Amino acid sequence: MKKLLSALTVTILTASLIGFIACNKDSSASNTTSGSNDIPPDITVTASLQGRVVDENGVPVQGAAVTSGTVSTTTDINGLFNFSNISLSSRFGYVQVVKSGYFTGSRSIITNSGASNYVTIQLTPRTATATFPAASGGTISVQPGDSAAFTANSIVSAATNAAYTGTVHVFATYLDPTAADLYKHMPGDLRGIGSDGKETALQSFGMLRVELEDDAGNKLQIASGQKATLTWAIPATLQSSAPATIPLWYFNDSTGRWIQQGSATRQGNNYVGTVSHFSWWNCDAPIGTVVFKLHVKDQYGNPIPHTYVEFTSSTMGTRGGYTDANGFAQGLILKGQALVMKVVTECGNVMGGINVGPALQDQDLGTVTINVNPVDLTLTGTVVDCSNNPVDSGMVNVTIDGLDYRAAVTKGAFTLPIVRCYATAANIPVTPTDFIGQQTGSTTTINAGSGQVKVGQLSACGITNTQFVTVTVNNATYNWTTPTPPNTITYQVSTGSIGTTPATFEQILASDNSTHRLSLNLTNLSGTGQYSAYMTLNAPNTNYAYGNPVTCNVTSFGAVGSFITGTLSGNLKDTITNTSYPLTGSLKVQRTQ
Repeated sequence: MKKLLSALTVTILTASLIGFIACNKDSSASNTTSGSNDIPPDITVTASLQGRVVDENGVPVQGAAVTSGTVSTTTDINGLFNFSNISLSSRFGYVQVVKSGYFTGSRSIITNSGASNYVTIQLTPRTATATFPAASGGTISVQPGDSAAFTANSIVSAATNAAYTGTVHVFATYLDPTAADLYKHMPGDLRGIGSDGKETALQSFGMLRVELEDDAGNKLQIASGQKATLTWAIPATLQSSAPATIPLWYFNDSTGRWIQQGSATRQGNNYVGTVSHFSWWNCDAPIGTVVFKLHVKDQYGNPIPHTYVEFTSSTMGTRGGYTDANGFAQGLILKGQALVMKVVTECGNVMGGINVGPALQDQDLGTVTINVNPVDLTLTGTVVDCSNNPVDSGMVNVTIDGLDYRAAVTKGAFTLPIVRCYATAANIPVTPTDFIGQQTGSTTTINAGSGQVKVGQLSACGITNTQFVTVTVNNATYNWTTPTPPNTITYQVSTGSIGTTPATFEQILASDNSTHRLSLNLTNLSGTGQYSAYMTLNAPNTNYAYGNPVTCNVTSFGAVGSFITGTLSGNLKDTITNTSYPLTGSLKVQRTQ
């Protein structure tokens, strides 16, 4: 093996490594398992599992429900969770994450028995994509080139199997198999169970998630004997290797495994296939793999835990995963393929790397030594409320080296230890919040590099944190106010394009986690003024959608952490009666990004 970067001397693969994708130039990929070495039997083992949950922008997600088998917990202020000594599958250790406003996140790992395994899960926003009448069917565009087509009278209630004839609400998303961060978003990992019942690694050519709901938010499915047609656009970099026929795989949300079912055919630069139910659906070619295992340690012989390791193919992109708490790494990589492996810090700094393979046999590579110089920084301080009393329940938000951290405030004090990526001093914004008083204070910026740093006393006072969205239509008023449970109001930002013009999309989601939900979408929101907005409103026995854009008059537009306020006017159409009604409303929503 040829040395690539001097800090690292041998190849590694992580315990939670996402299966790699390989080039397959066959005209057909209809076979299931392909070229793998003998795979150990799947048994139940005892191990620990911890990890971090972040949103689409890498911000920690607090209060997400995390489940593995029969045990569950919620993420803390930094999006962290921990399960100690639980029962896990040795081949598919599985964890699920549920948070309102997002598709269910998950991860499957090859479990290191007796150790503390680690994962990172990045949630994907769950927004209404489109609607169609069940009686006549329709074709829904998920994004350019990717779609789902439904025949007439093919939808039933998922709970009762009764025929459904109303409006179908589609929630869908696409995952690009060539994206560098695919491993953070995708469910499970790129391993599945073929039609022969054997485990195999997978090469993805595209993934779609489709979920269906009725007007009241109840789940719908495809009727028995009916099928929907899915179309996946083949990414440009995969078109030369995409086979004429490829197996389809759906994700089993209960077991954390991809299961082979059916196939798709290539039509130009698209794959087209039919499915009889909905979950994640994936176009995958089975691939051959070998097993690697080793330990990663620093120059002093200490294990390096939870370290990200990425493997890059010259034609098939990058995948990776994390070492466990003991610095142990094991898993699968491509058989007979040349790869570049790098060990990367959370900030994206490469600590070391080498050229890997082509490997034809399983290998135990012993101990990897990496020269690391961690920078430890600990921030301490106190927080008072508007009456100058210690805050009993709150938090401070801190941003450093491009990463977001949070510390709980208890009895007026906080301590935040940070392992930094850089040694140089940096300006660090610190913002306090009082949960009980529903107040956020001004941001204080300190300059620090390492060591113990006293922030001093912060005041969580000045900005009221109450958010609300109120809408009146057809003589009925709908109101969401937070932090009043079970209401949630979420502000999300994404980038894309309208035609060839780059655009920024802001979305405000309001829900009571039950029967009332609102989605408000704006484009290129940059300050006060009037904006066209697209709105959907779901309530029991009622569904409203925009006939023409709603007008959102933004009266204040604060910085991130502050608020957007404004009024709403226009018309919404009742999609059940096809009647349009005047709309009025107002909002105050905190900008979280």
